[in-house]
Amino acid sequence: MPQTHEHTPDNPAGWATDPGALVYGLDLSRFADSDGDGFGDLRGAIEHLDHVASLGVTWIWLLPFYPSARRDNGYDVDDHLAVDPRFGDLDDLRELIARAHDHGIRILIDAVPHHTSDRHPWFLAAREDTDGRAGKFFVWSDDDSTEPGDHPMFPGEEESVWTFDERAGRYYHHQFYSFQPDINATDPDVFEEIVQLLTYWLGVGVDGFRIDAALLLVQGKGRPDTDVDDDVFFDRLRARLREIRPDVALIAEADEAPELMAKLIENDRFDAVIDFSLNNATFLALAREQAQPIVEALARLDANIPPESRLNLMRNADELDLSQLSDDERQEVFDRFATDPRAIIYGRGIRRGWAPMLQPQQRVRMTLSLLHALPGVPLLQAGQEVGVGDDLSVEGRGASRTTMQWDDTEWGGFTSAAESPLTLRTQVDGPFGFPAVNVRAQEADPGSLLALARELARVRRDTHADAGGWTVVDSGDPAVLALQRDGLLTLHNLADRDATVNVHGHGEVVLADGWDGRVLAPYGFAWLVSPRDLLR
Repeated sequence: MPQTHEHTPDNPAGWATDPGALVYGLDLSRFADSDGDGFGDLRGAIEHLDHVASLGVTWIWLLPFYPSARRDNGYDVDDHLAVDPRFGDLDDLRELIARAHDHGIRILIDAVPHHTSDRHPWFLAAREDTDGRAGKFFVWSDDDSTEPGDHPMFPGEEESVWTFDERAGRYYHHQFYSFQPDINATDPDVFEEIVQLLTYWLGVGVDGFRIDAALLLVQGKGRPDTDVDDDVFFDRLRARLREIRPDVALIAEADEAPELMAKLIENDRFDAVIDFSLNNATFLALAREQAQPIVEALARLDANIPPESRLNLMRNADELDLSQLSDDERQEVFDRFATDPRAIIYGRGIRRGWAPMLQPQQRVRMTLSLLHALPGVPLLQAGQEVGVGDDLSVEGRGASRTTMQWDDTEWGGFTSAAESPLTLRTQVDGPFGFPAVNVRAQEADPGSLLALARELARVRRDTHADAGGWTVVDSGDPAVLALQRDGLLTLHNLADRDATVNVHGHGEVVLADGWDGRVLAPYGFAWLVSPRDLLR
């Protein structure tokens, strides 16, 4: 068993205890290529840790780095216990962890226990004897009949949750792609394997895990006896991992209503959930230019999940999934932010990137500030701090998966290779191409998005904006979201018009765009240190 590296952050406590906790999602393949093969790697990430630290990051979330054909961005895992050689090796990972710890940054890695790839040794063994011990790791059927509610996650790309395997002579279940057979979480041997693989990575030195598709892991797979008691499963998992490392962080990815997600944090099963409900409400509010959808979502969340257990996002690494909105509400967002029909995917989401979708630039800046102001822990994906673009000519969810743009040299400094299959056509030219949008240029511009991202992290930390006790207050204009806690007030104008805010007294402005003390300009925002009764 690999030994945990001796380096640890100055504060060894667990999840979200650092002032101003902030998570940075990092896809190694697209971040920085150190050896010129056109594929990002661990050494490249190590070389750019100073940049990550400058953003106020307290946790790096590493997207899957396991051996994979990368037909699903690495979530089609061929081996849960190895590093894909294109990224480097275990020593490189240990060095990244140690260097991150030196910066006071902890490391979350993606755990993908919901499924494997169809090339995984578990599946190759299972198809030889579906009724044997190996076979029980997966869900098999003699027919492809589907139970109500059991449907593919990617309509239009997958037509069924069952695929016939010639070798096994039976159908296997897959909620995602057909090359990702679902694990059978009811099997006790499966549970032990999950514990062992997570224990292995704790031994390497990681600080916690983002559990992919957490609730789907324990939900029934369309056949009897495949539904798992999620309370028992996750209670046992957390207990076993705490025996290895008492402060291990567990984050659940679950695109569900707050009432369902609340079960995941009961009894300390998970430290936090990635919250899609507030994300959906935020885009509805932006489409309507009214704060009320956010106000209602916060009230519902506060009744179920404390802020320190919520990860807030504006855009994740996949599509903007709007499943939690009604059909009519979703159409409102489509009408505002997906006017090009190519932007809509699976009938439920938008595959535009954050910056191009939310132009003009002032609205992009406002939503970056809003992400830091919302109660909870902000989650940024690499590149969002400079406002990278997208490419709708790329099929599927890859449209918004750009490589990092470090400078204005060829391929934006991501790679020295003559070409890379990971770079997008629009990264060469256009308003979001690397000649116009890159880290080096924004380093020299105090008014850049990068400068704002760094300042927001500092202000959030210095004003203890991550503490609880936030209250939504009446700003006097339905377009303005006003959040107040003790002597701190944040104001965000969601509308493309001036908004007059009912303020009296003079609080100290610690950060603002488009604020004159009474009126917020279109998409303006302000962070004020003020008396508790600042708003009347």
